[in-house]
Amino acid sequence: MRLLHTGDWHLGKLLEGKSRLEEQRHVLGQFVSFAEETKAEVICIAGDIFDNGHPSAAAESLFYETLKKLSNHGTRLVLVIAGNHDQPSRLEAIAPLVQEHGILIYGTPKTKLPSGKYGTFMVQSLDEGVFSVTIHGEKVVFVCVPYPSEKSLNEILYKEEDEERKRAADYSQKVKALFQQKAAWYEEDTVNVLMSHVFTLGCVKDGSEQGIILGNSYLLPLEVFPKEAQYVALGHVHRPQKAVGSQGKIRYSGSPLPYRLQETVIAKQCFFVELHPGEEPRVQEYYFDNPKPIEKWVCRDYEEALKRCQEHQNRPCYVYLQIHTDTYIREEQLKELKKYKEDILEVIPLFSSWETEETGETFFEKSFEELFSSYYTEKKGVEPEREVVELLLGLLEKEGEDASGLDED
Repeated sequence: MRLLHTGDWHLGKLLEGKSRLEEQRHVLGQFVSFAEETKAEVICIAGDIFDNGHPSAAAESLFYETLKKLSNHGTRLVLVIAGNHDQPSRLEAIAPLVQEHGILIYGTPKTKLPSGKYGTFMVQSLDEGVFSVTIHGEKVVFVCVPYPSEKSLNEILYKEEDEERKRAADYSQKVKALFQQKAAWYEEDTVNVLMSHVFTLGCVKDGSEQGIILGNSYLLPLEVFPKEAQYVALGHVHRPQKAVGSQGKIRYSGSPLPYRLQETVIAKQCFFVELHPGEEPRVQEYYFDNPKPIEKWVCRDYEEALKRCQEHQNRPCYVYLQIHTDTYIREEQLKELKKYKEDILEVIPLFSSWETEETGETFFEKSFEELFSSYYTEKKGVEPEREVVELLLGLLEKEGEDASGLDED
């Protein structure tokens, strides 16, 4: 059985307000080509299809278009689970329309699809999130567990009359109980696959998933995953990787595109997996070509920054621009830079060498009041009136009080 594992598409995601849909269309086109090249029979999309629960019409259109191509007229089985960014009911709404194309969509851990013909495949529904199918004479059992929130776990595992102590079991124990419950359908002579959207202990995160983590309660140890599963296809982490200690049986495919500057240090990929009953999985990486990379440029001065923008004005890339300077970047300078490179996302002046002659005090050691007074004097030629300074400081103080009760993003 040949399987392609991907996830974390985040269709509709913006980068500093800029749409990434055309880049997403490009990499998803590559993914369809990978499916054709590998002759994959099953596609696993491990959650976070969209970037939020209310995607744009254009993002939904790209999703449907890609699903149709991947299904190849129902000759390829396509499995989709919801991630924490997805709205389960919205994903499942199209389930009646896509069954004939061989597409199965699981919105919640409680979803149970009907048995029947999915495309050219006969699917036997076994349990919530569990089904079997025969491919090339080999029976395959899939366990599909969309993002398991605390609420959904309690609804599945516990009844109202259960004692509070049992309901208060920690998150990892609940997930383990759920996985083991589903793994009861695995057999020794079947291909056994698990797909879910969770964090594991030891995974290398990249700043893209701002999950709610209380201690280690939302970080799952490898012991929660059933040993009977030959391959575990995970979503939720944007960096492709093997779960530490899993010998490559438990993997994150990562996202097909970098969505933050921190994600640009590693190549984006998906996994092609060959599986047979009782055998170790054979895994091969397929790499995505990023049509518009995210870059950080650090320049010695404004002139170097301008020259670099001119030299790269026709090369597609997003830019975080840092400029060493002893003064401020003026508005007309920003306009000139963006005239040549419109996809500059941010311009950050670096004042590391700025020191006052009298005290040798660095820029970063000055108070906000000193910085404002210096800037005002440079622009206006006179020092700011005391009332203006006090008004500004009062506004900043009130802003700090209003934000003090908010959680840090």
